[in-house]
Amino acid sequence: MRGTYIGKHVVMFPVHMWGHTRTLCTLAARLVKLGQVTVTFFTVPTFYDRSQAEIAREFAQGDDFPVSRLRLIALEESKEIHDTSGAEASFEIAWSKILGGQPLVCAKTGSQFEPVPVRPSAAILDLFVRRAFDVVRKTDNIKVYLWFPAATIGMGLILGTVMAHSRDEDTVETLPEIFTSTKGELIKGPFAPPMYDYEYHPQEFPHPLGFAENVLAKVPSMFASADGIITFDAADYAPEITRQLRSYFEETGRKIYYAGPLIPEGEEDTSKDPRSEKISKFLGEKLASHGERSVIYISFGSVFWPMDNAKLWAVLNVIMERNIPFVLSCVAAFSAKPPAEMQEQIAQYSHGIMTDWVPQQALLAHPATGWYISHGGHNSTLETIMAGIPTIVWPISAEQPLNAIHLSETLDVAFELIEVRHGAGAGKIYRNGRVPIATVDAVKAEMRDVLERAYGEEGERKRANLLSLRKELQATWEENGIARREVEAFLNEL
Repeated sequence: MRGTYIGKHVVMFPVHMWGHTRTLCTLAARLVKLGQVTVTFFTVPTFYDRSQAEIAREFAQGDDFPVSRLRLIALEESKEIHDTSGAEASFEIAWSKILGGQPLVCAKTGSQFEPVPVRPSAAILDLFVRRAFDVVRKTDNIKVYLWFPAATIGMGLILGTVMAHSRDEDTVETLPEIFTSTKGELIKGPFAPPMYDYEYHPQEFPHPLGFAENVLAKVPSMFASADGIITFDAADYAPEITRQLRSYFEETGRKIYYAGPLIPEGEEDTSKDPRSEKISKFLGEKLASHGERSVIYISFGSVFWPMDNAKLWAVLNVIMERNIPFVLSCVAAFSAKPPAEMQEQIAQYSHGIMTDWVPQQALLAHPATGWYISHGGHNSTLETIMAGIPTIVWPISAEQPLNAIHLSETLDVAFELIEVRHGAGAGKIYRNGRVPIATVDAVKAEMRDVLERAYGEEGERKRANLLSLRKELQATWEENGIARREVEAFLNEL
């Protein structure tokens, strides 16, 4: 493909996880809209169509897609979903061609992209693509920025490891050790509240084989050597943490750029998916029969799922006994179908729907939707804030436990479920001394209590607090908004 290439040239490469890719698509589009810049965006064939659709949402209907300035190119990928070796090997070849002024070919469409006459000014690379990071890092005069697609309140674990190694502390645990440990050791990292190690993964979630050793272990050194960090987090989500992180990176002569929230301007086009019509019809029916804000949406993202399904079925039982409509998304690889007895019960209930795909942003925007039972992943967290839908958080791993504390206690916009904890994750909670009972009966009792409060005065208070936060975050991409200023500063400083 030929075109007029202008200004600076930025290369982007997220790992092939949709939570890492979606928001970077939006950022790529906004970079092109903001300034004189060409973006080469690498993805994989399985994400190509979704990435193209996500980018297109940033351009008004009738506008020409700036194909010459936003080049979406699929790389060959490995067959295993968590294996990045194929895509990273393809990136290394593509990077060599970019530097050598050679054309690139999209592995999805077969389209050929002519060389950009401008040498890349910077590369924005996912924190999970270490091989690609090393390849670009070896190139002179090209800045490398880490893409951090998570809540920055969880950055303390990484930076704590970086800071300890910089002091040559022999006893410091590696990030994989911290991430997987359930010994009951107290972790007092920077920028995060003190917690026992098992509290960071209250569900004992089975991460892919080798993920901790082969991926997580390499992240701290990437943080130490990157020219800066770009995150989809919002600076005003946790302003005190933002202030502390800015100070830390300034001390190292670098910056952290807060580009979020990155919610596309246009609506998601779901017209070609029959599942969307089914969900839309269900929501319309429940709006008529149960009223506004009556439906509970249940989803644990595209990767995570509770490890004790009996507790999830217990939660569904309580929801049904209260005659509350619900939508249950079972998209995650670890999701399990309810037992036959539960499936029959849901079918007879008639106010519940299970699906392997949900148009999440459209569902959250529907007037029938009232609450969201979520794992607390940051994509979902920011989407719910921007939709004005409060959450009942069921954290599983990663930064989710920290999000649960921040949302339920610091911001007072959510509830956190405690009795759903599993295995070693059900140990004593450091901040309040509570020890979960963690039985099915305890889950039912807690869920009844939470729903009573959610649909009462406490729930209304949390919803009002959430709407105040939403108003703050809605301004971030306005003319003088903080996210817009941050991204413009990033472009100007290249």
